Amino acid sequence: MNAPRHTPAPDGTSTTTTAAATTARKLRLRYVGIGLWMAFTWCGEGNAPAWEHALRTLVILLILPPLLLRANRHLTHKLYESAHPGRVIAQLITARIAAVTIAFGAGFLLGHLLDPQAARSPALPALGFLLLLASIPAQVRHAHRTRTATNHPATQRALSAPRLIATKLTLITTALLAQLLLTPYLTDATFAVAAALFLTTATLGPKAHHRFLLTDPTPTNEKPAHAPT
Repeated sequence: MNAPRHTPAPDGTSTTTTAAATTARKLRLRYVGIGLWMAFTWCGEGNAPAWEHALRTLVILLILPPLLLRANRHLTHKLYESAHPGRVIAQLITARIAAVTIAFGAGFLLGHLLDPQAARSPALPALGFLLLLASIPAQVRHAHRTRTATNHPATQRALSAPRLIATKLTLITTALLAQLLLTPYLTDATFAVAAALFLTTATLGPKAHHRFLLTDPTPTNEKPAHAPT
């Protein structure tokens, strides 16, 4: 006998479950990326003292989230409502690249001011910038998916930069203390702490994500300019 064919529930339960699973997967990937970014930032100065790693990371952290979140929010809303998305997508990607470049440039400059005599390899900054450029096609695809979404971005809960900064500051402080404690016993304490930062962010980030969101926004009746009326 043939097995009974599964028919999705009329209320769209199967569709809702699939969408929730997709959202959860994307959230996990996002925090994997954030964890890699934090580990990469921590390793940026190689064998520099632990306090220097922490200070550089803190400076980058204080600059990047406010710039990035504000640009994303403003230009994503503009993209959803625009009848000509090409220019807005270019502005969005340029703003993201500029925010990351400014933040990491400030961190690099701080490291140079703290220790002008240190030999710094350009390999890590160059690799980071190449990875950023390599993400452009994915950003373009994501922008087009955002544009075709049913709900206006303003109806979605936004990330809170202060909450993100406070959480990452806690992580950085913990990482600083851990490296100070591990340095007498490990020759590569910097990389051990960087790996711990990555694992902590990738594992706990998705579970704590709802704590970083602002309260529910006010619903809007705005429609994209490309949507049929």
